[in-house]
Amino acid sequence: MKLIKNISYTFFSNILSMLTSSVVVLIIPKFIGVHEYGLWQLFIFYSGYVGILHLGWADGLFLRRGGQSDTDVDVASISAETVMFIIFNLLIGLLIVSFGVLVANAYLYIVIALGITVIVANTRTWITMILQSFGNFRGYAINLSVQSLVYLMLIIGILVSEKKDYRMMIAAFVISQLFTCVSGFIQLKKELPNFISKKIKLDFKVACTEAFKNIDAGFKLMIANSTALLIIGVIRFGIQQEWSVSIFGKVSLVLSITNLAMVFINAVSLVLFPTIRRSNQLSTEVYRGIREVLMPSLYILMMVYFPIVMIIPIWLPKYADTLQYVSILMPMMVYQGKFEILSNTFMKNFRMEAILMVINIITLCASVVLTIVSTLWLHDLLITIFSIILVMGFRSLLAEIILSRKLKLNFVKSTIFENVFVFSFVFYTWRFSMLLSFFVYILIMSGYLLVKRRDIQENLVIVEKLADF
Repeated sequence: MKLIKNISYTFFSNILSMLTSSVVVLIIPKFIGVHEYGLWQLFIFYSGYVGILHLGWADGLFLRRGGQSDTDVDVASISAETVMFIIFNLLIGLLIVSFGVLVANAYLYIVIALGITVIVANTRTWITMILQSFGNFRGYAINLSVQSLVYLMLIIGILVSEKKDYRMMIAAFVISQLFTCVSGFIQLKKELPNFISKKIKLDFKVACTEAFKNIDAGFKLMIANSTALLIIGVIRFGIQQEWSVSIFGKVSLVLSITNLAMVFINAVSLVLFPTIRRSNQLSTEVYRGIREVLMPSLYILMMVYFPIVMIIPIWLPKYADTLQYVSILMPMMVYQGKFEILSNTFMKNFRMEAILMVINIITLCASVVLTIVSTLWLHDLLITIFSIILVMGFRSLLAEIILSRKLKLNFVKSTIFENVFVFSFVFYTWRFSMLLSFFVYILIMSGYLLVKRRDIQENLVIVEKLADF
């Protein structure tokens, strides 16, 4: 089945990416100081926002071409548009590097590295969007695997060397992105043999028209995606400003550990958008089917909390004091997973990117208010971190209310249960011992799966039908 095959490609490449991230997240802090780790996390934090600078150009390409066959592509146009995209990002990157040289002092290396990252990371994003649009998830998986392997080898090389410096790790990140660009072009040449070839004349006239259409379509989606990053980013920025770089690094470690568990969710969400576009099933049926299978899967995934709180204190004793926050942030997977797989995917499918943008902007405003209150007024790190799941839960709820009305579906009881389930998890893992919390969770999950077993079986059939597209 095509959907299962595509998910398997993205899943295994994301597993490799997760293993690389595990080395980065769990092993690097063992070998470098907390302050150095914080500086490195600072670069990773800001590099996550370089996608804003292409103004939604790549997002629009994916939005307009998602589910398209490669036989319908005007190669002369998309090749010319690729050249234009690279030149545009090259100019933006050089401006940032110039700014770093002229203005930046303490963070000079980080700013220059960010300028280079704009060029290579955005080019990588562009190539990835083309591959995903045509449903070439094998090419996407190869591309991601190349990045992970190069990054992993470079990081291991740094760790076994005598000099372990955050600047070397930043260089490793940038080099891995560059290798991905090269690999991506190779995959594109396989998908489109005449891509940027002497055999065709680049059509810049049509490419300009396409570029404006892509930016017009993608700008709202880019704002939506960027504000989605900023929802947590604002809170992290507040932590960086109000507490030390070391505290920022420790909280970043907890967030990174939480994000490791999102591998399968990311794999599914990548594949679903073009698949749903090609599907002839009813949207209401597909939405309900995916939702009823997704939620139990997310609850089971939350069980990774228990091995995490056992392993981290042994492996990274310097970070043991931040483990109390894992129980608060772990439910973030439920809200984030539900939003990415359901709300984000279906809103893009219905071309509701403007509504998606508004939802994220409203949530961002809530995040800003909570950050100001918890950092500047209360100066309470615990409340600041707890505000992360509050804003993620709010966004997930708001998006589902809007989609449910469009699809004429009612999930009020399910939504109430989900929120009670999540906040109960936070309560008993915070108050009880790990062993008691584990048995309570197993008991609740067993009862839930017993009650929902028939619904899960029925909706698995719907998901299996979708797998053929």
